[in-house]
This record gives sequence, structure tokens and C-alpha cells, in this order.
Amino acid sequence: MKKICSILLIGTLLFTGMTSSVMSASNRQSVFSDLNMSSQFYEPIYSMYLKEIYEAEYTDDSALIHPQKNVTRGDAAYMLYHLLGMTVEDGRDFSDINESDHYYDAIETLSARGVIDGFSDGTFRPLDTLTRGQMSKIISSAFKYQIEVNPTIPYTDVTKAFRPFVHALSREGITKGVTATIYGPDRFITRQEMAAFLHRAYQKVPGSEYNDFEAMNAINEATRKARIVAIQGLEKNYPKQQITDIKEDMSALAVEPYLSQTLTNYKNSCYFCDGANVQMDFDFGLKYKLKSLTNTSIIVETAVPSNTINGGHHATIQLVRVGGLWKIKSVDTKSFDLAPLNLSIEDAIDYLSFAIPVYWNEEVKSIKAIGKDPVSGEEQFLVNDNSLYWFNLDTGELNKQ
Repeated sequence: MKKICSILLIGTLLFTGMTSSVMSASNRQSVFSDLNMSSQFYEPIYSMYLKEIYEAEYTDDSALIHPQKNVTRGDAAYMLYHLLGMTVEDGRDFSDINESDHYYDAIETLSARGVIDGFSDGTFRPLDTLTRGQMSKIISSAFKYQIEVNPTIPYTDVTKAFRPFVHALSREGITKGVTATIYGPDRFITRQEMAAFLHRAYQKVPGSEYNDFEAMNAINEATRKARIVAIQGLEKNYPKQQITDIKEDMSALAVEPYLSQTLTNYKNSCYFCDGANVQMDFDFGLKYKLKSLTNTSIIVETAVPSNTINGGHHATIQLVRVGGLWKIKSVDTKSFDLAPLNLSIEDAIDYLSFAIPVYWNEEVKSIKAIGKDPVSGEEQFLVNDNSLYWFNLDTGELNKQ
């Protein structure tokens, strides 16, 4: 069972009165209070955010993405590790990296793959700010670009050590100089600049080469964008919403038959109802099966768990790649009444070990099944010898006593 976090909630994305610079035909607005949609960096940062590569800082009425904050070496390792869906590998032990650091697995894995280097004193210096020269090396290495030993480049300020990597990124269209002859290898990288570099590089990755995590990320980004468009339309137009409110925006994210389906759902939705008729996040930890993967199509079987408000369902989703963008082609659902999950106790324990930290913010050190609750009939699980959870093996509904 895939233990993948995919719970970016729509409520954390929408803040009334955020900056907007869109045509009157569009209802879209920036989901960040410190980054306008007119910025050339908006879409790259938005993409990284929806893939959960970037995190925002939330207050009561804003979401800050800090686009001009400098990126550290530890940050860069974390971003690449998660963007490319890597699994942990044992790498070099750096004296200034601890297992409790959030970037520990990323640095271990990237060092094992030769993507990142430390310093001669045995340190990695994760809190040092990343430079443009260092960025060129780690992105070229992570994306496995062909490297020429002694290439010719127009930039006079790039040392021999970084020249092959700057050349590779320039050749691939990922970066360019500060001027025609100056690259600025010692200049620091901001979050918005790093997002742009990663976004350009990742758009060139063939879909057929995606691993499971990358397929999940593509689905998360596409469905979350569609959901946000629908919710922002309802926020502006409810209760008089019409399909025309969001048709232009949704057409950029979906093709038939899903386009007509989601437009109809929007028309019939209630903005103030908990069961607003828009696509919810899938839970890949509960169910995940990759059915098909090509350069132009992704088909995955997954599920949305039930909760105390909404019924869950199975889902088969297909994305198609159109002009470099993954769009939703279909989302076919089946209720748990017709096809229960029918999880085993072992499946449940595996899933709860992932889900409880994500949904209930409790670290799971131990978990054991203690039988059915006599009233609800749901399975009971004792976590860390003191927390009691109820879990429905047929619907994925999880509750805490």
C-alpha cells in the first residue's frame, strides 16, 4: 500500500480578497497573498505548491509562499527528492546532518546518486544559501542531462567546475544568463527562481518515465487546480452560478467527457454545503493501482475515503497530456455500497500507520487491532497504547475516540 500524503485541503487555498490580475471572464485569483497571478513565477510556484513540493505559511486570512526568500542547500535537496519521487538510499554521512532533519532522507539519497556533494571537511552545510552555480549542477545531475567535459559557453564568469552544468541547463532551455555574457554563478537563488528552474526541467520529463509518486503528483495537481477553479467560481457567483462562470478556466484544465461533467457539477453545487459537488483529494495510501502510463496518458485506480460528512468512493481517473500540460479526461466513480474496500486487518494497520500522522497529527509508534466496537461495529485500533481509533474496513472512514 502506497504511503503517500495527498490531503491538501481546499479550505487552506482560498482567501477572499487576495490579489488578482485576470480577465473579467475568469474567476481565478491568486491563492497566495504575497504573489500576484501576473508574476512570471506564479504558475511554477503554484505547480510546486499543488504537488506539495512547496509549503505555504498560513494565517487567519492569508497564505504566504515567500517567493523572494532564499533557498538553502537543504531546501534544494528536499525539493528535488520529492519532485522526482525518489525512495531513500544510503548515501554519504555528513557531520552536520541529523536523522531528525526534514531534509535528511533527501540529502542521503541525492548524495548516493551523485547529485549533490559535500565539502572537504565532511559537512554539507544545509543552511547555506544555494547559488546559481550549485543549482546548475544539482538540476543537471538530478535530471540526468548529458554533460560535456569542456563546453563552450558565452558566460565569462563561470568557472571550469560549473561550466558543463551551466552549458547543459542552457542547452535544455532551463536557464539563461543575467546578461549575454554574465551568468552570475555566485548569486543566490530565491524560491520563485528555483520553482521556475524546476518547473521548466520537469515539464520535459516524459510521462512514460514517471514513477508512482510522479503519477500521483500529476493527478494531484490537475484535480486540485480543477477544484480550486470550481470553488473560486462558487465563492464569487453563488447562488446564481452558471456554467459560463468557469468554462474558460476549466477548459484549460480538462477535456471531454470530464469537462462537461465538472461544469454540470459546478452548476449544481452549493457553496455553503459541506458536500459541495466538486472533486475531492484522492487518498493514494488507501488505494492505488497504476493501470496505464504513457507519454500522453495516465490511468490510475484510487479512492476517496468516507467521513462523517461525505460518502467516499472508488475512482478511476485518466489524465491526458495536451501541449505539455496534464488535463483531466475522465473520473469514473463507484460507491463503496456497490464495491466495499474489504480491507484486511493487516491492510488497515499499514494504512493507519500512514493516515494517523497525516490526518490526526499523531506519530504512530505502535498500533494493534483490539476488535470491533460493539455499537458501531467498526474495527478498533489502539495506537501508542493510549489512543483509540475506529476504522471502517469497507469505506476507509477513520475516527478518533
